[in-house]
Amino acid sequence: MAASQEEHEWSRDTQKYAVLTWISFLTSAAFSVLLFAFMDPLAIVDALNVAAIESRNAGYALGFFFLWANAWIACWYTVRLIRRKRRGPTAWSPPDDSRKGHG
Repeated sequence: MAASQEEHEWSRDTQKYAVLTWISFLTSAAFSVLLFAFMDPLAIVDALNVAAIESRNAGYALGFFFLWANAWIACWYTVRLIRRKRRGPTAWSPPDDSRKGHG
């Protein structure tokens, strides 16, 4: 049983990408509701000027995937900019309390 659990463990990077994808999906779902509350999806289809696409559903899908891509990129930049634990001589360490006189 323990061997099967170890086989299904995700690496740290895989976990980051899974969380990043899920959060960007939820964000794009919320913003697509806001976007299409004020904008007709046929306006997106008309702006692309593709004769083969003439449905509202295509406009909803294009808008959602556009928002999802933007949210994914924003989340990726956030993950990249998160401060990581530094090692070595330049790493920050808390002040040493042993140098202060406690007596």
